[in-house]
Amino acid sequence: MKSIRTRIKYIRLETIGLIIFISLLFNIFSLNYIFQCASSVSHDKSLLFFSNSKNVNNDLISTIERSRRALETLKVLLDSILTSNDQPWIWLPTAEYPSVPYQPTPLSKQHIPKAIRDYKILPNAVSNEINRVCKRLIATNKSAGEIWCKLFAKSYADTIATTTTLLDDSTTYMITGDIDLMWLRDSSAQVHQYMSISNDKEIQRIVEGLIRRQTEFIFCNPYGSSFRLTLRPNPPSDDSLESVHVKKGRNIHVAMHNYELDSLCYHLRLSYTWWKKTRQTNVFNERWLTAVRIIIQVMIIEQHHSEISSYRYTELANNDQGSRVAYTGMTWSAFRPSDDQTRFGYLIPSNMMASVALKGLGQMIRKLFPKEIELLKQIDQLRADILSGIHTYGVVHHDKYGQIYAYETDGFSQTLLLDDANVPSLLSASYLGFKTPYDPQDQLIASTRNFILSQANRLFFQGKYAHGIGSHHTSPGFVWPMSIIMEGLTNDSEKNLDSVWQRLEASHADTFAMHESFNSNNPKEFTRPWFAWVNSLFAELILVRLNELEHWLQYRR
Repeated sequence: MKSIRTRIKYIRLETIGLIIFISLLFNIFSLNYIFQCASSVSHDKSLLFFSNSKNVNNDLISTIERSRRALETLKVLLDSILTSNDQPWIWLPTAEYPSVPYQPTPLSKQHIPKAIRDYKILPNAVSNEINRVCKRLIATNKSAGEIWCKLFAKSYADTIATTTTLLDDSTTYMITGDIDLMWLRDSSAQVHQYMSISNDKEIQRIVEGLIRRQTEFIFCNPYGSSFRLTLRPNPPSDDSLESVHVKKGRNIHVAMHNYELDSLCYHLRLSYTWWKKTRQTNVFNERWLTAVRIIIQVMIIEQHHSEISSYRYTELANNDQGSRVAYTGMTWSAFRPSDDQTRFGYLIPSNMMASVALKGLGQMIRKLFPKEIELLKQIDQLRADILSGIHTYGVVHHDKYGQIYAYETDGFSQTLLLDDANVPSLLSASYLGFKTPYDPQDQLIASTRNFILSQANRLFFQGKYAHGIGSHHTSPGFVWPMSIIMEGLTNDSEKNLDSVWQRLEASHADTFAMHESFNSNNPKEFTRPWFAWVNSLFAELILVRLNELEHWLQYRR
């Protein structure tokens, strides 16, 4: 009997041991499987894991420390590019300089690059592309095709024919149109339609020169949105550098101290698109890399805007700092791409664009600067934070449309539900390439689209001649062609495109150009007759949807 008990005891011990052994094997296999998966799944899914992990310094204290260190790094980087003629940066607000960071610029001892070419004659590649498209349009429907040929010819050539100047320092200065200033955002978008002819030497000179010029302007003020080469003759009032303008952060080169996150994103987008299209690398040198480092530090700082950021601007509330925001992982923006102030700080469309721009930038750095390990870590962490923040704080429930993306949030509990016509917008998310592992089937994009293209969006207007999204930047009832174009670039259904062509054809009001906005009940009442950004976007739509446009012209449904 005793021997039986002893035997049973040993059997139990053996069973327990076997269970422990099997459990160990299972755990080892599971860990191995996880690591194998981590190396084979998409970068987005690994970022999702990266963002959710508690062991990657993503807690509140460490994120503050990262922002604090980024601010110190930014100061060092900006000091490193100062020349002997430059004045030191001012970081603490004073009565004379309340908008900071600010760099006084001396009126003397300036080197102003000289213009060496304005385009009176178009590059052959541009003329050839116009002829190619026009030939197809006119062959489809002679009378209507001639109208659309004229629309395309004027819009496609507009950037080079009216806004572009080559400078003797190998840079390109590009104004936005009827405002004689260069925006980082606008100038980037103004050349996007030329990517299909990127093998042309003149186009290469224009685009690479533009990337160089944007780099120099980022050095002038990474928080700036629009710039100039120098003070203009017979200047408008905002070019005089009187005290009221200096207090707004303006200097010789900085025309607007409005911090708009999308401005920095557009520079990264242009750089990545050009590199991906051409694989040319001569413009992506150490100077460009310094600008990239500056951009990344600014974005990290602005993850903790209320606690860490030195940015102040006299048009903002709360002692020039803007309304308070809580940490979300997203990065803050003072202004929208419309140049209107944000209401709640975290602009969801701009953060969507940032996540896309950072993904492309990571690819560039890995290929061109593989030794920049720390910079790559910052880029990956920042992108993971932003995607997590959008998912956690930027998704809200709408009674009619279900789960949708908000336009803005403050990280506390306040959100703004609407969409503005300016890009980046919620409507443009898929056009910009936004993808998130939190919504792999783009269900949120679809439900958000339904919301913003309805009367539920307070900036959606319906009139006699058109419907579409407008902006707080213009009057109620005024639809922006940019938003109609974006409908066409993000939905290629026949019904949608037929409506897009009809509305755009009505909008030009016999000027054969696109405008900033127009009265949906009277298209002859419009704003900004010369607006190169929207003309470029319109030309891009025609190139992308040329087959569908031909089909519509043929049947005029």
